[in-house]
Amino acid sequence: MFKINKLRAEILSDKSVDLTDLYGFEFEFDKGLNIIAGPNSRGKTTINTCIYYILGMEELLGGHNEKALDKALKEEFTIKLNEEDEEGTNYKVKSSKILLEIENESKEIVCLERFIKPSSESVKTSNVVVNYASLDSLNDKDKVILKEIFFVNSRGNNEDTNGFYNWLSSFIKIELPQVSNSSRSDNYSPLYLQAIFSSLFIEQTKGWSDFFATMPFFGVTKAKEKIVEFLLGLNEIRLSTQKDVLSKEKNMIVEDWRRKIKAFSYLEKQTNSTIINIPEELTTDKSEIDKITVVFSTSEGERISFNQFLLDKEEKAKELENKPISTVKENREQIVLEFNEQKQKYSELKDYVEKFERKLHIDKQQLVSLNSQLIIVESEIKDHINLRKVFRENIINERGTNHCPTCAQEVTTNLISTRNIQIPQLTLEENTNFLKSQKKIIESSINSLNGTLKEKEVLLIYFKNSLRQKEILIKSISKDLISDDRAFSESEIVKKLQLEREIDNLNMFKESISELKSELEALATKYHNNDTKISNMGMSEQADEDILADFESEYKNLLFSFGYESNAKYQIWINRKEPFKYFPVYKNHRNDNVPQSIRINSSASDFVRNIWAYSLSLLSRGVNHPGIVMFDEPGQHRTNLNSLKELLKVCSGFTEKQTVIFTSIDKPLNDDEKIDLNVLIEDLGEGTYNLIRLDNHHKVIKHLDN
Repeated sequence: MFKINKLRAEILSDKSVDLTDLYGFEFEFDKGLNIIAGPNSRGKTTINTCIYYILGMEELLGGHNEKALDKALKEEFTIKLNEEDEEGTNYKVKSSKILLEIENESKEIVCLERFIKPSSESVKTSNVVVNYASLDSLNDKDKVILKEIFFVNSRGNNEDTNGFYNWLSSFIKIELPQVSNSSRSDNYSPLYLQAIFSSLFIEQTKGWSDFFATMPFFGVTKAKEKIVEFLLGLNEIRLSTQKDVLSKEKNMIVEDWRRKIKAFSYLEKQTNSTIINIPEELTTDKSEIDKITVVFSTSEGERISFNQFLLDKEEKAKELENKPISTVKENREQIVLEFNEQKQKYSELKDYVEKFERKLHIDKQQLVSLNSQLIIVESEIKDHINLRKVFRENIINERGTNHCPTCAQEVTTNLISTRNIQIPQLTLEENTNFLKSQKKIIESSINSLNGTLKEKEVLLIYFKNSLRQKEILIKSISKDLISDDRAFSESEIVKKLQLEREIDNLNMFKESISELKSELEALATKYHNNDTKISNMGMSEQADEDILADFESEYKNLLFSFGYESNAKYQIWINRKEPFKYFPVYKNHRNDNVPQSIRINSSASDFVRNIWAYSLSLLSRGVNHPGIVMFDEPGQHRTNLNSLKELLKVCSGFTEKQTVIFTSIDKPLNDDEKIDLNVLIEDLGEGTYNLIRLDNHHKVIKHLDN
């Protein structure tokens, strides 16, 4: 756990007389409830985003590095001398940084330092300096202060020893668990700290729209479930991670099984046979695989087994071997009939091959198209990575203005501001991850299509060889028809040779069938072993159920203490399985098998109350919780004053943890009420909260005392 002790912003302006002549703000925080209150546009959001930024959590605000911050911290700000000074004095930002003093449960104190607008090109906004000292002692010239530099917003941040999230998780005594991750080649990654903080920090723009609404996408399987499992200390996080990997392995086995089953159809076409008793779904019953049988249709329309068909061919070959070669005269009538029959078969096969080639050409064109799409996606991924570097390295922001690095036109802060935008927005990280997932899908399609094309190419060769054999046979029959009656029949010799080749092909076909059946047995064994491992894990242990029951009870008590009215208490549950696992649901009765999302079954204001109750229950019951919750403007969607009063009262009870609430004052809550700070805090005990009251007329940035 950790708590915030002090926050300070330092800005060197164009009107600063020396390096110590600074502007900004400084606030102290306590354990328990901290309230930052003031009118709109006085700096609550500025303070709030500074906390996100110094902790490397600005991604939860939808931006990277300093781009997530207000322009007052990086471009210019205004200070009014008094209430009559309507325009005020503008100050240009030359350099700026944030300092945050934090303390862990072992009473260790550090001061984090991160630049917003660097004082030199050598300083990067993607670095966080950790000073092993309090904020007040940083300027003590007689004290030697140990410091380290860590990076944020880069790959490996949660694992690399130089990554800030790695350091922060260690400092606040959190051991990030390994969880399954679909975007990692080894299937695992840490449960990223940024994802965990989406359950602690609720920002006003997007945060009240859903549980953990600002959580970035990192490829973690069922990330929201993993966060709850981790915070509450459920054993299921270890089991579910293993299950996720085993489920992924199971899906690969099933996909491999389908490919093997598909291979039977290609073998059928190569031999003009029919393969029966092929299991429609994967089976672990060996007898079902043994039932797979090859049959051939005779000219009389009957079906005979493969062995009988092969035996008939071998006997016919033996008969031809022992029979003297006939003359043309002896077989002329039969030769004419066979000539017409073979020409008909040749024509049908030729038509089939031509259609097959056309379809193959379409498949090849599709492959070309997929490869083109892959090139485009890879290019876009590269562009996104370069863009991330542009923002991370602060390439756009130079000399106090924003310019496009390609066309040099000025890009205003308002242009890239996320304020007042209602549509969902993806960050560069989320876009990059989305493109990477698209790349995987395209690559999977290309691999699948390549496999299909190879099989079809083999089939095409077989069909063309068959066509060639028929051409040879027809040619030999034609020669017989125009030959002298006393000449030996060339077609008999050709038929004998082709029959021998057909027998060889049938024996090879038999081996292929046998190999495929063996491969199916191996896959069935792997599937059985996989299924056994999953079954042996069992469901959540009883200890997990006890934890969830206590969590559910506290959540429901808090929810209804906040004035929830959309449903009865007995209809609200914390779901134990998919869908909405570990999250509140609406049920008609306890054993209702079709739980519904609490969001769509609650009014807008009641859903906000849900987020209050859920977040605070995690804070209360979470054995791995970082120990802090921060709400930005919790009075959303026409909540009432009594609900807000109860929220503050509950938060003031967390005396050993920390809650930080940013709230407007004199702002309408609904048609009948507005936020009155005096009413909000009237029931709070003395010493149970820390109030940071912002000025009614002046903004938060002011001249700092040295």
